[in-house]
Amino acid sequence: MQINLNQVDDYPDNEIIIFTTGSQGEPMSALSRMSDGTHKQIHIKTGDTVILSSKFIPGNERAIAKIVNHLYKRGAEVIYEKISDIHVSGHAFREELKLMINLTKPQYFIPIHGEYRHLILHARLAEEVGIAKEKVLLA
Repeated sequence: MQINLNQVDDYPDNEIIIFTTGSQGEPMSALSRMSDGTHKQIHIKTGDTVILSSKFIPGNERAIAKIVNHLYKRGAEVIYEKISDIHVSGHAFREELKLMINLTKPQYFIPIHGEYRHLILHARLAEEVGIAKEKVLLA
């Protein structure tokens, strides 16, 4: 079941999973604000588990380490790539992308993530599964 953020306090902690932004240490991300105690609604506490399933992107190590340290200071257990084989790719395979297009049946398709070559390939894939070329928009 999916709930709104303002409903989190209505459930026991062991029934809540929160998916959030900020695994690369972005300073204003939700995870960064949770880790330093400035998030308005979510407060990390002893007994919480935080999983960073992404790899550390080179150049972001210091910012990520800062978040991890802050999370530990708040009492959380933190699972991340340096101590666990936890990585999950944020990028789908071609067949998964095709499935998502077929399930959602978009009227228009606008690839938005990656370098230009990725956008072109994603646009071509959308056309392969039946999205009309004039309805595939490259921004």
